[in-house]
Amino acid sequence: MAESFLGPTPTLLGIEVNHRNSDNISTYDPYDLWALDVGITVREKYYAGETVGRMGAVALGLLDWLVPLVSRRILDCPRRLHPITAGLLCLAESKYGEICDREEFESFWIHTFSELATQAGNPSGAWGLGFRWMSKNGLYGPEIPFITHTPYVMEALSNIRDSRAADMLDGTWNFLNSLIVMAESESELALSYAPVREPRIVVNANSYAAFAYALQASREYQQQQSLDRTFKLVSWLLQRQNDDGLWWYYADNEPGNFIDCFHTCFVVKNLVKVCALIPELESVCRPAIDLGWSAIRSSFMDHQRGLCKRFAIRDFKDPFVWDLYDQAEYLGLLIDFDCLEEAASFATRVCNAFVRGSTPHARIDVFGRKWGANFLRWGIAPFHYQSVRLRSAIKSRIQSNSGNISVLSF
Repeated sequence: MAESFLGPTPTLLGIEVNHRNSDNISTYDPYDLWALDVGITVREKYYAGETVGRMGAVALGLLDWLVPLVSRRILDCPRRLHPITAGLLCLAESKYGEICDREEFESFWIHTFSELATQAGNPSGAWGLGFRWMSKNGLYGPEIPFITHTPYVMEALSNIRDSRAADMLDGTWNFLNSLIVMAESESELALSYAPVREPRIVVNANSYAAFAYALQASREYQQQQSLDRTFKLVSWLLQRQNDDGLWWYYADNEPGNFIDCFHTCFVVKNLVKVCALIPELESVCRPAIDLGWSAIRSSFMDHQRGLCKRFAIRDFKDPFVWDLYDQAEYLGLLIDFDCLEEAASFATRVCNAFVRGSTPHARIDVFGRKWGANFLRWGIAPFHYQSVRLRSAIKSRIQSNSGNISVLSF
């Protein structure tokens, strides 16, 4: 079932590995309409509480919901390959695929990551959305890199043998140290989402910062400073965990805060990755990881539908009931916690819910209508990556004879 989600290995998206052009895997994004001038203006006025902003948000939201592809074509929204998508596709191939010509493969992705960097072609660059974005924290320009995006490329580069990948990883150090210190004590540290002044601290962004510094520490690059920052970031994250095991999106009690599934999964996922890179943190992080995982399972899993709900606490309303991003990140944690039979069953349900014909969709609305055909960055590429991980884990389990996987058709 999942093999047909984006295409069986060794092909992805119907394009043969090592013979791709990035234009062939460019894609629309849920943010597209909101990144246009009109979208930026509407969001700015909406966050300012102006009536025209609320009315504009309803009008643009309806257009985006009812005719997502038509509206993007009419308004000439560009199709892009996004850094998160590129990072996940590269990682899936480099870790779990069968690569015929590794030199060609690695050259392709190094060139692609270089072109997608906020300073294209500059090895000291980092990665972001690639378009303007208005959030509660303010307006981010297309040249602004994000700590929530850059680690995806860093992880992919860490699995490339070409020396140019190491140079690009070295170059991310400037970006990491350009992030603004939002809170710091002798034992804790919280950084900004991007290298600009921001009014609020984003919790999951600091889990990505911890992972990024742990990656640098594991490759012994600026090791002591990388370790120190990883430990302090982790300490701050653990102190922000709620008693119920979940994390808020923002580290404050201001209006507009929320708790949702995939951002909470991000925190647990990144803590797991940090512990894998720095085993000394395992004993410190494990209680929070286990509590967080238990909370995610109890707070977000809808046992009637067998899918993950979007919110535990929400701050806004939209017409979408189910989001593939939530399912992708939950699937990843099932694999992390070695729940492979459950993961295989869950992945099959997700495919049945989000795929029409052979086309994956990013969301499902209140009418059961699938939305966001081939919007790869928004859940589709993450789900594909976790599906590839799952197939690999099942094969390893079978080969080691350490268990019996009853769902082998996955």
